[in-house]
Amino acid sequence: MPDVLLVYATTHGHTAKIANRIADVLREGGLSVDMHDVRTAAKPDLRAYDGVIVGASVHGGQHQREVVDWVRERARALNGLPSAFFSVCLTAADDSEESQRATREYIDVLLDDTGWIPRETVSFAGALQYREYDFVTRLVMRVLMRRGDYPTDVTEDFEYTDWEAVERFGRTYAALLT
Repeated sequence: MPDVLLVYATTHGHTAKIANRIADVLREGGLSVDMHDVRTAAKPDLRAYDGVIVGASVHGGQHQREVVDWVRERARALNGLPSAFFSVCLTAADDSEESQRATREYIDVLLDDTGWIPRETVSFAGALQYREYDFVTRLVMRVLMRRGDYPTDVTEDFEYTDWEAVERFGRTYAALLT
């Protein structure tokens, strides 16, 4: 049974939720999955795995520094494995050409900065998690969302993730390994 390392960083928990769904799909496809939050995990030996998936979310226009550093330190090994990257970004919820370009640029910057060339990359829309945000973040997000005519009720969270797309990504990656 091929072993997959799934490494992710999560700020408010939504990227972890997506990583868990991907792991479930991989397991349903007959793969074993070892999941690690990059911020708390030991340093797994990539040679022990048949493939690696890395996930991160975009905050303030960039992916979490811990993921960028983790990938940069392991880019050569990642390039030698069937690897994939998923990005979680609220901008991906908007179908405008400008938003889609920005979403792609976030991924391109990470890849250019690290030298990693994953076989698959994808961006998933994230969530407005007002109830998870601290006061300042909640205020900033509310102002930004008001400009784009998005929900601003801070007593609710709003999820934009296309779960079917998440599952397709998991199945596509599983097929890559099997």
